[in-house]
Amino acid sequence: MTMTELKKILLATTLGLSIAGQATAQTKIEGLHVWTSASEVGALKVLTDKLKTMGFEWQDSAVGGANGANAQQALRTRVAAGNPPAVMQFLGFEGLGWAKEGALRSLNDLYAKNGWKADLPPVMLQFLGQDDSFFSTPINMHRQNWVWANKAVFDKAGVVVPTSWDELIASGEKLKAIGVTPIAMSDESWQIEELFESILIDVNGPDFYKKAAIDLDESALSSPEMIKTFELLGKVRGLHDAGFTGRDWAAATNLVANGQAGMQIMGDWAKGEFLAKGMKPGVDFLCFPTPTATPNYKFVFDTFGGFKIDNADIAKGQDAVAEAIMDPEVQKKFNLIKGSIPARLDVAMDDFDDCAKRSFSDRVEAIKNNAIYGSLTDGFAVEPRFSGVFQDVVGKFFVTDMSAEDAVKFLVDGINNAR
Repeated sequence: MTMTELKKILLATTLGLSIAGQATAQTKIEGLHVWTSASEVGALKVLTDKLKTMGFEWQDSAVGGANGANAQQALRTRVAAGNPPAVMQFLGFEGLGWAKEGALRSLNDLYAKNGWKADLPPVMLQFLGQDDSFFSTPINMHRQNWVWANKAVFDKAGVVVPTSWDELIASGEKLKAIGVTPIAMSDESWQIEELFESILIDVNGPDFYKKAAIDLDESALSSPEMIKTFELLGKVRGLHDAGFTGRDWAAATNLVANGQAGMQIMGDWAKGEFLAKGMKPGVDFLCFPTPTATPNYKFVFDTFGGFKIDNADIAKGQDAVAEAIMDPEVQKKFNLIKGSIPARLDVAMDDFDDCAKRSFSDRVEAIKNNAIYGSLTDGFAVEPRFSGVFQDVVGKFFVTDMSAEDAVKFLVDGINNAR
């Protein structure tokens, strides 16, 4: 081989490596989100793996804790510094607030091209855009009002699925008798509010929930029904253990999983933690909606929107995130891990467990019966300035000796001051 021929081969090899390197180089798309538990991290990987096949690398920025409040604070700091992430996870009114400030990119072209609007529950649409302009895409829907129970513990204590909140509370004595904490709880206000709002809608009905938690009707807020709601919440105070201070929700789920606690009232993100431990519904744990005579469905869902950033490659990546999220196969695989159900109505549920299948069918019925409403705790009922009042009053009521009457007075005064 001559020197000239060798140089040609080396040049061709160098060019080939250069081209290969360019082909595999991927634009990084930073995503700020709140998913830090085992099941959440596993579910997110479904999305990021799909994104990689589309030519984009996910740059992870997870900020957990405080039911998303920490992440929102981090986001505000980033935006104020002129350094927003490419995409951000939103709950409820969070995305609407940023959209009103003109900070988010429009996804109208993608919605129109793919017909996504028709594939989603109508109740979702108000949180995905404003003034006919879409700014985010939903990957799931969680049902908020679930009870999760350790089956072996229930069987040992002789507890059956309760049909009312009075029965649920009474079952606590049977669980205590076998040395088990009846309800895994935390003193975190948002976890207490998860419990409160389930009582609110179950005992008083969906119409009352709408008047009190969404319309903020003062007659409903100050009513005997609201006093009764707080009284029932007060009865739960003796059903948690002494170590509930500062407990993370996933840690509370773990207490149920290992049999130290009988129940947890929490959204179906808790199911993802059971599944991550290899537990099976109906065999190792039970799932049933919080007890009520008036069936209802309280929802939470996760969306991602993109911030306006002057970079064409980032914009393409933001579109890719939206398209990956709305891919039916991604929605299926993601929600099989996360514990939720697909946001899309057209994803087959054959491979999902019985808890998810019930959630899906109950959602269909609730839509028909106008009994589906957003969670107060997770930002889908009212704007933050009002939901914060509920959370503050409910949280203080649960950890003090505040009376139900005083709690209602503080709630009404707080809401009126926030109007």
